[in-house]
Amino acid sequence: MKSLAFTLPVAIALVYLHTGCERHPASQTIPQYAEKLEKQEAQGKEKATHSEPADSQAPSYFPPKN
Repeated sequence: MKSLAFTLPVAIALVYLHTGCERHPASQTIPQYAEKLEKQEAQGKEKATHSEPADSQAPSYFPPKN
């Protein structure tokens, strides 16, 4: 029982302290990922600068005030 009382907390501590494998950013591990990301960001910025047309026949969600 004493060994279990010592072993269990040690095992739990090791699980929580385990850092796992190192994470690398995709821009370092995937070829041409940085270029693809820059292209997507440029397309997003271009799309964000253009306004969408408003629909003249838009539905009315609220009744007019009387």
